[in-house]
Amino acid sequence: MDITPNSDVTVEITSKPTNRGARLTLERLFRKDPEIAKAYRRFKEQRPSLTQKRRGGRWWSHRMQTKPNFSVEPGRSFSVRTTLDVVRDLQSVERFVKVTAK
Repeated sequence: MDITPNSDVTVEITSKPTNRGARLTLERLFRKDPEIAKAYRRFKEQRPSLTQKRRGGRWWSHRMQTKPNFSVEPGRSFSVRTTLDVVRDLQSVERFVKVTAK
């Protein structure tokens, strides 16, 4: 996989990831797409971020977990600007994706 840093690439998922680490890596890469990042920020603003309740006379706080607003399925594609961390992530999941330069 020849990817130069600071270039724009399109990544297409060719097969479903077989392990949890690969799925989480692809989700992290998905969030770097500008359109998905914009939708993710809007989704994050709408949900409650902190809930508090009394338990045994003390206040307990619970921070809500963020859930992805997309699915990692074959056929989905996204675009991302490559940096060194993105290149390493793409190399770790290269058997599940097809990378093309823009």
